Amino acid sequence: MRFGIRRNFYSRVGFKSFVQFLCAALLVTPASGSEQETGWQLRKEQNGIRVFTREQQGSDFAAVRAEMILEDVRLSSLVALIDDPSACGLLEARCAESYTVERMSATEQFVYRHNDMPFPIKDRDVVMHFVWTQDPMTRIVELDNRNIDGVLPENPKRIRLPSAVSGWRFEPLGQGRVLASSEGHLEPGASLPAWLLNSLLVDAPFNTMEAVAAAVRLPRYRDAQLDFIVELE
Repeated sequence: MRFGIRRNFYSRVGFKSFVQFLCAALLVTPASGSEQETGWQLRKEQNGIRVFTREQQGSDFAAVRAEMILEDVRLSSLVALIDDPSACGLLEARCAESYTVERMSATEQFVYRHNDMPFPIKDRDVVMHFVWTQDPMTRIVELDNRNIDGVLPENPKRIRLPSAVSGWRFEPLGQGRVLASSEGHLEPGASLPAWLLNSLLVDAPFNTMEAVAAAVRLPRYRDAQLDFIVELE
């Protein structure tokens, strides 16, 4: 296959869906600091959402970060949404399966996610370890979310992501306003052109943030009450 044909082929909807899965599955440590301090470059700003990328040392694939300020929203609502495996379909267009493998506590669980990718891209899956914490002084909530091996056997028909580390950070600003941010980087576990994956890293997290902003208003998340989350007074 000639390079030009391959480039056009991978640029189609199927590969974009694949990138959306990678970004949403992430969406490295919870985002903090300014882009000037951390080397982030602003790539898109629209509808109150900002998306940044930066080079990742030792990797051909860039890291991505997205943030937005939400009005009239509670911390419990945001945590309930992100912590709910069944919400995967709301946030990821090609999410085929997502469920809790084991719930260790209210703040910790193993979650399996599988995305059905269009031919000829092989399906991806991952088992993620969710751990929630809240700062007792600032009330900032953080999710550490990273892949874990040995929990479930690999399916030979799917590619298990070899490395995926991500985070969410919800910072209450007062009067019902919350700064929601996510950040992530991964290695996709396949021979994919880095230039193409990097070129698509902006729209996927942007769409995920839009989906979060809409889904958090649904009654089952809007009215959620979580014992381990304390709202800012």
